[in-house]
Amino acid sequence: MAHSTVWGLDIGNSAVKAVKMVTAGGEAVIVDFDIIDIYGGDEESERAVRVQAALRTLTTNHEFGNDPVYLSLPGDLCLFKEFQLPPGTSEAKVNDLVQYEAKQQIPFPLEQVEMGWERYDEPSGTGIGVELIAVRKTIIQEILQLTDQFNLNVQGITVAPMSLFNFVYYEFKPQGPALILDAGYKGTDFVVMHGRHIYSRTIPIAGREITRALENKFKVPFEKAEDLKKNIEQSKQADKILGVIEPTLRQLSAEIQRTIGFYKSRARGAKLAQCYLLGHTFRLPRMAENLAKQVREAPCSLVEGVNKIQLDRVINPGVFANEFPTMAVAIGLGLQGLGLSELRVNLLPQERKTEIAVGQKKIWGILSAAAILVALGMSWSHANREREQLAEAKKEAEAQAESVKEFEGKLNEALKSPEPLAGLEARVHRLSRIARDRGRMVQIFDRISGLKDAAGQPFFGPAKKAFLTNLYVSREPFTLGGEELKAIEDRFTNNRKDLVKNSQNFAGANGLYAQLAKAANVRDVDPELRADIPILVVLSGETHGMQDVLPELVQALKTAFPDEIKDVRQDLYKRDLKYREQPVEYDWDGRALPEKAPRSENQVPFTAFHLIFTWSPKDDPDIAPAVAKAPPAAAKTGAKTGASKPAPAKKTAAKH
Repeated sequence: MAHSTVWGLDIGNSAVKAVKMVTAGGEAVIVDFDIIDIYGGDEESERAVRVQAALRTLTTNHEFGNDPVYLSLPGDLCLFKEFQLPPGTSEAKVNDLVQYEAKQQIPFPLEQVEMGWERYDEPSGTGIGVELIAVRKTIIQEILQLTDQFNLNVQGITVAPMSLFNFVYYEFKPQGPALILDAGYKGTDFVVMHGRHIYSRTIPIAGREITRALENKFKVPFEKAEDLKKNIEQSKQADKILGVIEPTLRQLSAEIQRTIGFYKSRARGAKLAQCYLLGHTFRLPRMAENLAKQVREAPCSLVEGVNKIQLDRVINPGVFANEFPTMAVAIGLGLQGLGLSELRVNLLPQERKTEIAVGQKKIWGILSAAAILVALGMSWSHANREREQLAEAKKEAEAQAESVKEFEGKLNEALKSPEPLAGLEARVHRLSRIARDRGRMVQIFDRISGLKDAAGQPFFGPAKKAFLTNLYVSREPFTLGGEELKAIEDRFTNNRKDLVKNSQNFAGANGLYAQLAKAANVRDVDPELRADIPILVVLSGETHGMQDVLPELVQALKTAFPDEIKDVRQDLYKRDLKYREQPVEYDWDGRALPEKAPRSENQVPFTAFHLIFTWSPKDDPDIAPAVAKAPPAAAKTGAKTGASKPAPAKKTAAKH
């Protein structure tokens, strides 16, 4: 069964190698890995305890959860047997033939072994062959007892040579017979792959024998000899160390050559096309080169890393490249768990497979029941929601019907009046102008702040010593206070109020200011009349040293706003004002700090100016103001109660 996430766990002789892999776009990706050394020497009686300690460290450092785990067994613990199927053998009879051959070729009772097999095409083209792999059940049980202690979800067990096959096949897909040499701690795996056919043998010469040669020569402890081997390139005695290990390397090369010869005799002279070197031993100085010279059957390539398999961005490429030589088996296990391997022998006991299958069926049963309950719940919820929506729609339809009836009544009443639509149209026209004022206010602020003088220079700023201190733009009455018109501040003169009262352009015959002047209370004024007030502008500033700035300012405004501003008047104009040039310092809380020196008597003279005018944009001519409500006295002369008959709206803009 293929999984989307899997851990490959290679429990070797000297270390536990683990790699976590996932699939992305149909390709394998490595997302985590680790190597935990198995300390304590070669004593087999203590191996279970040492492996247990390594697994404890591994499961502490990494979260396995319920992720599937695939394990490997060393090739020298397994029995490999081959046989050919008779021509024309049907698929249904393969299992019976395998059982028969197993009884003939396995030197143990079948109830004491776990076995699996792979079918392959004979390289000679003479038929179909079967590779039978068997391992004693006690070995499987021992490794499962270790992994069960850490709640690892083991779903597959295979042998290291097949994992090496799967790794090389996925990465390189060699054409023709290929040799894989993986030099580990106790032995070197010799694996020949030809199509799906595999030939495997473990040569009992590898890293341990090289370390022992250094141990015996230099009379140092095994651990010290191991350090010498791993750091040959940094050692000052590199040539001497290489001379010590050279006989062991020649012995390994000779064994490899003899094994190649034996394979060729069985394979009827098949020639190897490629040799892949894996393991840290082949990374020792000149090791790969010397082996290639002695083993001339095929060109040797030192596999430095992965090509097709991707590394997740959380993986440090440098660290992975350093540890990769011993990771090939674990990666091959991961490929098998992901369903991307070529060979898929699984030596997991049948009872475990049954438990997994039953557990998966339970999970699917629970999920199916949950899905049914969710579907029923969703159906009920959907029906209930539709019922509620129908009730709400009914209420809304009834409310809309009432609104339609009310609107029809108002429409009939309006159609019966003397001028049913003219007054409403004028009102809508007036009120619509208010919404457009937002952009126009910003426009006049921008144009006045950027005002130019006759020479085209900025009017306000240090160059002319004229400064804009206040700008008020609104359709609202800026002098409204309490219940009557008055100046903004009592200390100012009342000429602003007089200006508003006496100006036909500001007040208008029927405008709001005229109504304010007549009304006893501002709340008596019709709010709709506010839409007819022209846009009012109050401009305040000061000048230093220029007494004639006001006439120049008025001319600049008329030049900048031709035919747009009306009735430019002076509201307040004071000369010979002075202020002390004494800055005030504040603390972080905004409080004024005590003066550090006596207040300066240096006074700066300035002149304050104040202008007021109306602004009528060319693209928005004002409509004629609406007629105000008739005063109460008019009602006694026989006029109808209520507002007087509105004057017809003029097509031309009213002048302000």
